[in-house]
Amino acid sequence: MKPINKIKRNVIIYIIGVLLLSSLGGLLSLKVNPGLMLLFAISPIVMMLLLRFFAGDGWQDAGLHPKFRQSWPWYLFAFFVYPVTIAFVLALGGVYGITTLNGDWKSLLPLFLTGLATQFIPRMLFAVFEEWGWRGYLEPRLAALNIPDLPRHLLVGLVWAAWHVPLVLSTDYTSLPYALFFSLFLIGVLLSAVVYGQLRKASDTVWTSVLMHGTANTIAWAILTNNLVTINNKVLANISPESIFSILLWGLLAWWMLFRRKA
Repeated sequence: MKPINKIKRNVIIYIIGVLLLSSLGGLLSLKVNPGLMLLFAISPIVMMLLLRFFAGDGWQDAGLHPKFRQSWPWYLFAFFVYPVTIAFVLALGGVYGITTLNGDWKSLLPLFLTGLATQFIPRMLFAVFEEWGWRGYLEPRLAALNIPDLPRHLLVGLVWAAWHVPLVLSTDYTSLPYALFFSLFLIGVLLSAVVYGQLRKASDTVWTSVLMHGTANTIAWAILTNNLVTINNKVLANISPESIFSILLWGLLAWWMLFRRKA
């Protein structure tokens, strides 16, 4: 088989496999045991490992070398971009009366810091499960097919968004009507995929994406699981990707990384 045909075959296997495993994980979590949602969480890295070990993809473009020396500015970007954007969304929500703090700073800050400490390691681990798949496998394999940046990132984003569907349908992930939620969610994930994809390309390592993804989930879980804020309009000011404020911010960020930074 020609190398290009092997890459195409394996990319198709990856996409089908990861979506089947995620769907199976969601179904089993509903019908058998909620703990089986773990199959959903590990599906991106499981398919990556199978294809790189046994289907001839190898490890040359996996991006596992951290490359701290040349990519340290991108590590800083990866670490700070979500704290800044989440804070901006919450502040904007506060200005418009959409978001309110559930207490004073003296009571909320210890809860927030405790949440960060307890969530950091598990959220980083789950970020590895995802990012070794999305940016450690699918992005570089599509790049090997010479697919340009924007359509490549959008294709990864489509798969990434579809992968979330079993999680949304099998949990209380959202209180919004599904038609509205999935429309906004798809836009938010596609914009995020552009930023993640450009970060992966610029830093030439998957670990910047892991750091950014893990930091985002750590902060979000620390805020939401401790009920630190009340968001009265989740369409406008939710800290997750599907709110209007988040979409506008990440749209600007995606545009800058894809076009202005290149220029």
